[in-house]
This record gives sequence, structure tokens and C-alpha cells, in this order.
Amino acid sequence: MEKTDQILSFLKEIDKLKTVEREIYLQNRKENSAEHSWHVAMFLLLFEKELTGLDFKKMLKLALTHDLVEIYAGDTFAFDKTGQNTKQEREKNAANKLFSQLPEELSKEYMELFNEYEESQTTEAKTVKSFDKIQPILQNLLSEGKSWKKHNIKYEEVDNYKRKHMQHNQFILNVYEKLMKEAKKHI
Repeated sequence: MEKTDQILSFLKEIDKLKTVEREIYLQNRKENSAEHSWHVAMFLLLFEKELTGLDFKKMLKLALTHDLVEIYAGDTFAFDKTGQNTKQEREKNAANKLFSQLPEELSKEYMELFNEYEESQTTEAKTVKSFDKIQPILQNLLSEGKSWKKHNIKYEEVDNYKRKHMQHNQFILNVYEKLMKEAKKHI
């Protein structure tokens, strides 16, 4: 298959991300994974000036691709303890299946991006993961805590799960704390 045809086929395949429903609510329905990834990318763009010395092109790639594996693995709700037990294996298998559909050099690049995000050893990956964890807080604020209330999630559970992802950057920690202060009204 010609490279352009492979890429077009892949673009058709990843359109399925729009159908992956999350346990996070918008004001009138559940959010999908494509909307979530877009919102994470917008966090990066809008806070770019506060996050100096980072590779923004790489971070945008990480933000827009980090959940593509959910096309095959599904979204695993952060507070689903059973789903969390198999998440890593399901997503790694999904990444292999999905990114193998790309031309070889792109397949390699996107597998490396997937692994970088999962391992979160680089500042770029840590930064994207931070905003990936912050975005659902903002979304819950907009829905008056709908998913927190539905799943009976307490403030301490949210903070225990998310705070550790903010510790690498004081600015991000400040954004997180500002949103969590507001979250106390809804949890």
C-alpha cells in the first residue's frame, strides 16, 4: 500500500476515537476521548508561555495521540480499580495493533511517543500527563461534579490520585490547586 493510502486509512481508523465515551460529563452528555485529547492540547497551547524550555511540538503530539489506543482498549475510568489492573496490558496491545497500520517510520515514531507518555520520564511527557489529569477536574467543575457524584468520589480520592502528577512543576501544581480549591464545592 502506498504511504499516502496508509496514512489516509489510519486517519479513517482514528476517527473512531470520537466514539469512545468517557465517564466524565459535559453539561449535557458524556465526553468522548477525542474531545478530551483536544482539550488537553488546548491547555498546552494556552499555558505555553508559562512552560518554558519544552518541546511543544512533541507535547502536542503526545496530547493528541495519548488516548488513541482507547479505540481498541476502551477508556478506563481513573477510579475503576478492576479496569486499572489490566489497563497497561490492554493499551500496549492496542498501541501495537493501531500504530502498526502506519508506514514504518511513522509507526516507530508513534510507538515511541506512546511509550514516552506511558513511562513519563521526560519533562514533556510529565507535563502532558499533568494536564491529562487536570482536564477532568475542569470538566467536573463545568458539570457541577456530575461524575464525582455518580461514582461517589471524595475530594481525598481525587487528590491522592492526581497530586503526584503535578509535583514536577510549580506552575502546574498552582493550576491544579486552584481547580481543586473550587472542586471542594462539588465533591
